[in-house]
Amino acid sequence: MIKNIVLDMGNVCCKWDVSYIASQLASSLEEKDYIIKHLFQTKQWAQLDQGVLSLQDAKKQLIEQIPDEKRDLIVYAFEHWFDYFDQFDEMEEFIKRYKGKGYQFYLLSNCSMQFYQYYQSKSIFQHFKELYTSAKYQKIKPNLDIYQDFLSRYHLKANECLFVDDLKENIDAAIKVGMKGFVYHQNIQELEKYIENIL
Repeated sequence: MIKNIVLDMGNVCCKWDVSYIASQLASSLEEKDYIIKHLFQTKQWAQLDQGVLSLQDAKKQLIEQIPDEKRDLIVYAFEHWFDYFDQFDEMEEFIKRYKGKGYQFYLLSNCSMQFYQYYQSKSIFQHFKELYTSAKYQKIKPNLDIYQDFLSRYHLKANECLFVDDLKENIDAAIKVGMKGFVYHQNIQELEKYIENIL
């Protein structure tokens, strides 16, 4: 019996669209492309999600490898990208409905420690019982150990958890550790239908 609904963040709770985010930070198409390449597509960005690089060191490394005239742009983007990481209000409404039915909600996301700078500004996260991030625990999806640590840390039974993520490889890994899994395509009705069918 499912008692817990575990949600990914990007493209489940909030819209992860680097093209859109970069366009909001830039004043030209050239700046937009520069931000994508020199921030979101860097090895430092991936290392931040893995929790193996501090925010301070990441910023330092990012600006060291670009020309002086681009540094303010990248620093600004690094410090403000999450202002445009917009939450899905329909997902917040779904969470509130299903909490009312007795389900507990948990976050399980690959993200950097910057999460703790912005999560309180997004109302969706107030509804979660626990927030598990890859950087904090230095484990990352789809490696099986992140799911095992998540379940152990919060004393959850795998077969009582439904994991919702937009990436099939992350769902496949969750299923391997005994969780139910649903690949989410930003369709709340589809998700609700799936939940009702497995009850």
